Amino acid sequence: MKRLYLFTDILAVIAIILLGACDQGPVRASYSLQFPDLPIAWQEILGSPHWRIQWVNTEGKWSDWDGAGGFPDLPLMQEWTSPVICWPYWPEKGLYPGQMSPCGGLFPWDASGDSLVLSWEAGVDAFLWQQFAFFQEMQTSGTPRYPWYFDWPRFRELMESENIPAEVRLDPWLADWKEFAQKTASSGFDRRRIKTAEKTAVTIFPNPGSLWIGYSCFAAPLETPDGEPLVLKAGSAPETWICKSGILRCGNGTWMYSIF
Repeated sequence: MKRLYLFTDILAVIAIILLGACDQGPVRASYSLQFPDLPIAWQEILGSPHWRIQWVNTEGKWSDWDGAGGFPDLPLMQEWTSPVICWPYWPEKGLYPGQMSPCGGLFPWDASGDSLVLSWEAGVDAFLWQQFAFFQEMQTSGTPRYPWYFDWPRFRELMESENIPAEVRLDPWLADWKEFAQKTASSGFDRRRIKTAEKTAVTIFPNPGSLWIGYSCFAAPLETPDGEPLVLKAGSAPETWICKSGILRCGNGTWMYSIF
């Protein structure tokens, strides 16, 4: 099968050329962050979040920042495609970074003037970049496949095409990106691995809430009539669901509910 989406050194050259084109001026020392709107249901149930911001600094190392406002301008690595990941969290409700899906951006592709425009869609890309880097570092043999050389524009085109299952196009977090990154790092890219992860139904009764939100920013809230059980699909790793009164964590067929 012909593979269309490859890691390539050419992307490094293109990225450098486009740094000036994105901004129509000289390369900037740092970039402010433009955040997307929070999903409506998240805002209604949880309110405004804190953020953990992670990025690759100009030394090629991961940096992070936590806070609820006064976001810093970020100096970004200029020589290659580099990620910014922003995890929303609500410590006052017992929700911490990693329990809800991130927004993010890739430099230089999401740069506009002196800003990096973040989006929920690019949160998937930035997370995948991070996972590629992690599993590539774990590799002890074989062809190196570095995330900064990955063809991100073509990957984005792929994710919008009919070559990807419709349910994953609507909600990319249905795919297991950690597994995808691990297999890509070890044996190369194969779009057929981008598919819905296997999950099993978990029934909760009595149902402690009527309106629920989960990890994915793309998923519609789950509503259940009064007196009806809550039926969720969960994988082997623990997943978090939130209603107005508390947090439900479930996985491996078991669950636990905690009141705020």
